[in-house]
Amino acid sequence: MRHVFGPVPSRRLGRSLGVDPVPSKLCNWNCVYCQLGFTVPPVSERKDFFPAAEVLDEVRDALRTKSAIDWITFVGSGETTLHRRLGEMIRGVQALTELPVAV
Repeated sequence: MRHVFGPVPSRRLGRSLGVDPVPSKLCNWNCVYCQLGFTVPPVSERKDFFPAAEVLDEVRDALRTKSAIDWITFVGSGETTLHRRLGEMIRGVQALTELPVAV
């Protein structure tokens, strides 16, 4: 899967199914504590980096094939809020499952 990983253990959320809707290290920050290193160059334009339907299809497949999921978490290797259709994807996940969603 390209956009979905886990479930992974989370200290706060139990077993979390991760959803990564942006390319690697696409971020508008340069946090000194980032495990991915500095952002060169920082990106602040919101775009449809990947089709929302593609991301939701992977979530749907993961919900069918994986077990012991406590949360669906939009997180990953960049700033997830830069995806212009993030709200649409969150609502799409909520339509697929009653599991709580974190961003």
